Amino acid sequence: MSAQTLLTVEDAAARLKISKHTLNRWRVTGEGPPFVKYGPRLVRYVESVLDEWAHKRLHGSTSEYGRESS
Repeated sequence: MSAQTLLTVEDAAARLKISKHTLNRWRVTGEGPPFVKYGPRLVRYVESVLDEWAHKRLHGSTSEYGRESS
């Protein structure tokens, strides 16, 4: 992971265009993107993993939502 860009919670939330509160809640419930935890309070998101996570959630219509992707 040496060449990867790490984002703070604030930066990751801004990149996803969601609130920091929502991202924190998703992390607790397991709904959000994968993260790196370095200690009790230090959380980072790998930029490329965050982008991949968001890309997997693209849908062409509302009828596609909730279906497992192959």
